[in-house]
Amino acid sequence: MKKKIAVLTCAWSTHFVKDFLRGMQNAIEGKDIDLYIFNAYNYTEFSGFLNFTGFSIFGIIHYEDFDGIIVMADLINSVRILEKERLRIIKSGKPAITINKKLQGLTCIRVDNYTGLYKMMEHLIIEHGYKDFAYISGRELSTDIAERYKAYRTALYENNIKIDADQVFRIESNDYHCAYHFFEEFIKEGRKLPEVFVCANDLIALALLKVCKENNIAVPDKLKIVGYDDMVYSNCTTPTLATIRSNTEYVGGECVKRIIAGDTDELNLVVKSTPIFRDTCGCKSDGPKGQTSLLLNILDDDNKKEEFNTQMEILGELFTEAADVFTLLTNLESHLALHHSFEGRDFCLFMKSDWNSVLINSSENLPQNLSYGQQVQAICSVQNNKKYLREMIEIRDLVPAKMKTEGSNIFLFLPIFHHSYVHGYYVAKNNLSMIDNHYGYIWARSMGTNIERFRKKNMYKQMSQQYLRLSTRDALSGMLNRAGLEKITKPFFASNKKNGLTTVLFFVDINKMKHINDNYGHLHGDLAVKTVAAAVLEVVPKNWHCIRYGGDEFLVVGNSHNYNGEDYCTKIKERLNAKVAIMHLPYDLSASVGNYLVPANSDLTLEQAVENVDDIMYEQKQAYHKTH
Repeated sequence: MKKKIAVLTCAWSTHFVKDFLRGMQNAIEGKDIDLYIFNAYNYTEFSGFLNFTGFSIFGIIHYEDFDGIIVMADLINSVRILEKERLRIIKSGKPAITINKKLQGLTCIRVDNYTGLYKMMEHLIIEHGYKDFAYISGRELSTDIAERYKAYRTALYENNIKIDADQVFRIESNDYHCAYHFFEEFIKEGRKLPEVFVCANDLIALALLKVCKENNIAVPDKLKIVGYDDMVYSNCTTPTLATIRSNTEYVGGECVKRIIAGDTDELNLVVKSTPIFRDTCGCKSDGPKGQTSLLLNILDDDNKKEEFNTQMEILGELFTEAADVFTLLTNLESHLALHHSFEGRDFCLFMKSDWNSVLINSSENLPQNLSYGQQVQAICSVQNNKKYLREMIEIRDLVPAKMKTEGSNIFLFLPIFHHSYVHGYYVAKNNLSMIDNHYGYIWARSMGTNIERFRKKNMYKQMSQQYLRLSTRDALSGMLNRAGLEKITKPFFASNKKNGLTTVLFFVDINKMKHINDNYGHLHGDLAVKTVAAAVLEVVPKNWHCIRYGGDEFLVVGNSHNYNGEDYCTKIKERLNAKVAIMHLPYDLSASVGNYLVPANSDLTLEQAVENVDDIMYEQKQAYHKTH
């Protein structure tokens, strides 16, 4: 029976995660085993709020459905989330392994970040005789970074070298750009360089090496540099970068082997890191290796980045330009079915079953919701580069049945959310490109942002329509007001002429309205207006425009599209008489009605046509007054 292993991770440490997954991938090759990788990113919002919503992707895991679980605990820097998942894993009774951070009741395999750096420091002090050191790292508090700094301090202490607090630098993050800007300022300020700069990782070390080249600082003659991680770039630079190999790939393979073998008793396995002595520490290496391959990789990465940016722009445009949900889904599916270099040959974009109603939700902000529900809807499904139907699956199934095939497969899951509201998730089969250069983070977060922008656009559209209704509608009669006549009826009149339709006008005026107001009060006056307006609205076609033209005057504007000469003048009067007959009013309530036709080729404006129909109605009104 096929085995399934769940992997919980956060891929900010791209190189570490990729090496780890490569080791796992090698271990399952040729075996009937699937890896399910649930990847999330925490990030700091512009407000300073640390957002952990992405880790809700772990909530779709039913651990009892898996044969083993691997938690890259050191990368999931939330005690609350780790404790929640630890309890769920233990409850499932399934074997589990944590990486680099011990969780009670679970086996831990740990990369020993201490030994490699300690041996490197011994080499620098004993073999080369260096005494002037500086250390730099980001502010991250992960176990691996802490161990590296501990090894640095211990080596200096044990070799009687004073630890200078002014030579320990903390930058905002352990990334290349942050380090580059720090070293650029460091050199500009003319600060004294140590003999050796020990860097918490290769990215920081490579940034320092670039700044040195730009400022003609000879390495290793004037400055020695040590990194950590043994990234592919480190052996392709000139000079080559001294570093430490953490053997992460071996750890990934070891995890799979232990789960398959059932060897997950509660014990700790430590995999030692290894120092790599090269040019920047003062040793002589064989020179840069793999530069041609690296150059091709760099060119490929540049092309991928350009292609990725284009994909993000197009996806954003699809959400921006779609007028409604149906158009959005159709365009999104059509585009991704043809263009999915990053999404993969086999992938699904799942949204919660109520996603359609969420998109037209008119709330200013969606409430917090970290649940994916019981079912999810595939709004875009591509298998083997072919588009499939938008099927609904149970959340517990995780992927469509047609994506589950024999042999070893890797499924990558990314959450799609905005702030604290989860919309759904993306899953790809045998495609880890989303982990490259944090593409997955950008893609998933952009998708969540695009969804929210589309929802807000709908919300503002609804608000605009509501405002238009309120500003053009007469509250008492329920008809359009004079503003509605200008904004809605005038364009309607113009379109009648353009489309060759005759415009039909009826003008209704309440008889003896002043008598009603003066003798029975304005409440009865209001009742008279509502009663006559109701009679008009009930008689004329629903798509005609009914306007309260004045206090007791009503204008009806229609066209010959649904008018066959009906005597609406009489119909309105008859409907009004029927209403009045059952109202027992202390006064007679009636109305005078006139009608007028404006041919499509007429030069009359709407205002002129209204004057004409008003004159016709007035003739009827005079006839009424003569007899009443």
